Amino acid sequence: MALEQALDRRRALEADIALGQLELWIGVGANIAWPWLDVAVRIGKGWGVFVDHHAPMVQRPDFIAFVPALREFVERSRDDVFLGSLGGSMRITLRRSESGALYGEAWFHHGANTQTVSFSIWEDALHAALRGAEAALERVKSGRDHGWVPAPDRLDLLPHASASEAPPAPQRFEAWDSGLGDGEEVNLEYVYDAYGWYGVSVRVGEKQGEFGGSSLTDAMGDLLRAALALLAGAPRTELTCNAEPGLTRVEFERQALRTEVTESGLPKQSRYGCWIRIREIDDQTGAEREAEFEGLCRSPRAVAEAIYRMALPHFRDGAGPWSDAMAALEGALATVPRKPEDQTGTP
Repeated sequence: MALEQALDRRRALEADIALGQLELWIGVGANIAWPWLDVAVRIGKGWGVFVDHHAPMVQRPDFIAFVPALREFVERSRDDVFLGSLGGSMRITLRRSESGALYGEAWFHHGANTQTVSFSIWEDALHAALRGAEAALERVKSGRDHGWVPAPDRLDLLPHASASEAPPAPQRFEAWDSGLGDGEEVNLEYVYDAYGWYGVSVRVGEKQGEFGGSSLTDAMGDLLRAALALLAGAPRTELTCNAEPGLTRVEFERQALRTEVTESGLPKQSRYGCWIRIREIDDQTGAEREAEFEGLCRSPRAVAEAIYRMALPHFRDGAGPWSDAMAALEGALATVPRKPEDQTGTP
């Protein structure tokens, strides 16, 4: 069985990438927050080891970009190469001076402490390091092939049924208006760092809110499943985030906005908006606070589409740990017809 965790690889195998005194082992374990790679690093040998660390330190896209850059460095078509990620705890730079001398510098962040180390590189080690990096790249990429990836273009291929195609109900209705208006556009953005923390920003019209927490709860997966529930007609759904030490509850609630009727009193269409509320929960007493954010979106489907758009960037390299939930949401968006209130807004 292949060793997927960087620490296990370091204990059992030679380094995946050896650059003089610096050695790297690249793990692709599934328990690492996406899209971070599990990395073990060691600088020095035997009693001379002075860096020995492992953590999710580099994002997949940055490692994928690093390998061809390293190839150019080895082939002398560039004089420097960088490996690091925004929010990551490791940055490595390799350089070649005008005289041809090679040297490297590595920066590490450990909690409240930082460390910068210079290390030696020799030309003879570069080709072997490149071969190791290319082999590690294949393992990283192969992990992306075993799962579903979204295809947003397919959402525009199906015709959208209009409200006039719905069969009329036999009884008569009176037009009704909630006085809340038509609801507003919604946008969500999901970001996270190498330490297992994530944050979600929510914008409804001109209102902005946010929530976040640790990877002890699966916020991305819960949001995708909430979108599915809204598309299925659920009147209300929610998720809870562990913000350590407190809890945050995010609520989605269907809101009837108005009903329109024809001149003969038959229903023409009913309009539903969707509330998004964010409130803090006391993790000791369970007491709920007043909502710190509340926004009325133009429809439940608009919220589902916003959650889908939010998740798309996290599949830019292929499959991910939320593939099943994302596949179900994409299928539902392609299958459930849009209503007139869903035709406007962000495509």
